[in-house]
Amino acid sequence: MLKTTQLFGYHSTHAKLTEFAGYEMPLWYTTTMAEHMAVRNASGVFDVSHMGRFGVEGPNATDFLESLVPTAVKTQPPGKVFYTLLLNSNGGIIDDVIIEKLREDAYMVVVNAANTKADMDHMLAHSPEGLSVDDRTASTAMIAVQGPGAITSLQSLTDLDLGQLKRFRCAEARVAGGNALISRTGYTGEDGFEVTVYDATNEHPGGAVNVWEKLAETSTPCGLGARDSLRLEAGFPLHGADIDQTTNPFEADLAWVVAAGKRDFVGSDAMEALAAQPPSRIRRGLVLDSGIPRHGFEVIGDAGPIGVVTSGTFSPILRKGIALCYLAYSSSEPGSRVGVTIRGDNQPGAVTRPPFYEERSYGWKRQKGN
Repeated sequence: MLKTTQLFGYHSTHAKLTEFAGYEMPLWYTTTMAEHMAVRNASGVFDVSHMGRFGVEGPNATDFLESLVPTAVKTQPPGKVFYTLLLNSNGGIIDDVIIEKLREDAYMVVVNAANTKADMDHMLAHSPEGLSVDDRTASTAMIAVQGPGAITSLQSLTDLDLGQLKRFRCAEARVAGGNALISRTGYTGEDGFEVTVYDATNEHPGGAVNVWEKLAETSTPCGLGARDSLRLEAGFPLHGADIDQTTNPFEADLAWVVAAGKRDFVGSDAMEALAAQPPSRIRRGLVLDSGIPRHGFEVIGDAGPIGVVTSGTFSPILRKGIALCYLAYSSSEPGSRVGVTIRGDNQPGAVTRPPFYEERSYGWKRQKGN
């Protein structure tokens, strides 16, 4: 039987449903295109309660996380949120995660839904005695509101001054009358917030439903279809498609999460060896002249195959097919012309570095007035 989130009652009467990571989730409410553009031009609200949420607390919490991830943890101030990776001993990516520092030695770790059990097992296998590592997924809900209008949509529900909450910062606050954690984060490329609603279970989801329904009055409800097209248009990798335990941070173009000179974390010996030479392949973006690339399609250079598409879709902004792919490092220069094999035909396109949209017009860096 598929699992459901605290907001399933709303989704079941308003959305087209689909299976994802063992959950029954909304694919779309109207159309993926309309929901995608609502986020780029105004604001959209997503149920992301299926993502795993772990509490890590205790006097050894900071030291534990420092030993677990390649990013510096001790230097992060309370209220900081950061993106990082869980690595295996070979440097392969177990998962990409968000760590929220609530206060000294108290953290929330947000993981991908499909990896919740594996990530918990990995963390427990490395945790010291006396440290509390608990799964809070079923006792909290998580709602993302994204887009240039997100701040207006959420501000009416909380006394926290969202204008003072910088990107990649978090704060506990009251939201629609209940206790919650607000972080200025998201996975769409746009400005926005993720709200973790406390004390919300499937049996007693009241607080989560209240937050969702109030946000849905001013933001467009969005499903997994738009969530995927938005993250791909922003160039963000999806674990299981664009990154996994066979890829490392250097070839995934995520080496920026590895703190310079850091040692003694899981996978650190492998990271030191991998950093000593360029990777044989690297993750890049593609924009096709025509056609829509899909996972597994071959990328062709002047002398033959040079890589493979890992994620592909139609970009509503560019009105073209776009993709993330792995290319031979020697053939990865942005601007290079390549082809993608689609139904036996070689469709031409160009290598690029995401995001795929013009950042002066879209995304959190957009210039005011655009």
